[in-house]
Amino acid sequence: MSDLLEEFEQKKEVIREIVEEHVRKRDNASTEAHEYARLRDELNAKVREMRDEAKRKIAEKNELIEKVQNMRADKEEHYRKLSELRKEMRKIRDEANIQGIDRRDIKTRKKDLERLELKQQTTQLKKNEELKVVAEIKKLTNEIKRMEKQFETEMEGNASIRELNAKITEEKKLGESEKKEIEEISSKISAISEEINKDLQELDEVRKKADEYHEMFVKFSQESTKEHEAFIQAKNDLRDLEKVIGSMRTKTRATKKKEKEGELQNKATALFEKFKNGEQLTTDDLLILQKAGFL
Repeated sequence: MSDLLEEFEQKKEVIREIVEEHVRKRDNASTEAHEYARLRDELNAKVREMRDEAKRKIAEKNELIEKVQNMRADKEEHYRKLSELRKEMRKIRDEANIQGIDRRDIKTRKKDLERLELKQQTTQLKKNEELKVVAEIKKLTNEIKRMEKQFETEMEGNASIRELNAKITEEKKLGESEKKEIEEISSKISAISEEINKDLQELDEVRKKADEYHEMFVKFSQESTKEHEAFIQAKNDLRDLEKVIGSMRTKTRATKKKEKEGELQNKATALFEKFKNGEQLTTDDLLILQKAGFL
């Protein structure tokens, strides 16, 4: 019995160490799981912030695109009006009746001037012929300048022309202003688009890292659960073995007590025989007889 009890005691210590090992592994895995959960949650919060910021930029971009579309329509309307005003201006100028000046004469002189300039550039002329052509070019140039200056002077005094010029200047100014603002907003849209693309790439990287942390959290959570289950099993095994050892110790003590009582009874019986035979007994012998119930 004592050998078996000693074997069980050794086995109990082994199981106790196993219990402590499972507790250590469980707690370490739980700590790792909590750490990865913390890192994951931080990145998920960052992902939400980045997603909200990306949504804000996308909304801003869409608003700017809509604004540009409306401005382009306004710009095209200004240029349409400008084209109509210029057409009206040309009509008035072509139909204008200036004393001593016919617009058709100016056009004719300009064609003659172009013909003479081409002749001078492309034809081999004698000296006197070239001088004559140069003189005619100079004369036509001066006549055209004089006639156009007189025509423009008369036009400047025309109320309709002044009013049209004011409208043309205004529409041109508005159209160019719209165009400039459209270009500025378009540049801003391009910059925001680049920012959005960059933000979305970074967001995707952060989300992937958060997913990696979640996988590690799951891994260590499962490991912690596994170790806890193993700990419970080992703890139950230890409790069962301690019950067995306790029972064995009780039986051992009972056996030893019974053996001791048997030895005492045998010794008392022998002493009692001596006592009956009239032999002298010592005080200790008498105590043994008394303890065994003979006296």
